[in-house]
Amino acid sequence: MRLIEIENRIKELRNAIAYSRNEQKIMTVGEGICCNQEVAAWFRVLDGQHTEPKYTITNRVNDKVTDINECVHKENWERPEIF
Repeated sequence: MRLIEIENRIKELRNAIAYSRNEQKIMTVGEGICCNQEVAAWFRVLDGQHTEPKYTITNRVNDKVTDINECVHKENWERPEIF
């Protein structure tokens, strides 16, 4: 995967976690944890520790991520900054 694709994937996962937590409660806590695990796996790829992620979410959870990101796009929703 190219850098921009990895960055977009991380953004999709983070948006899904935040939108679900703050807006609709679409994902369970466990599904959010799984998304965070994939985010961490992609950061290891970016850091050069791995050539591909050692963890990815299931297709079922990925379908939720896709659905949530469609809502994010339709609503022009932006993830709040965390300080």
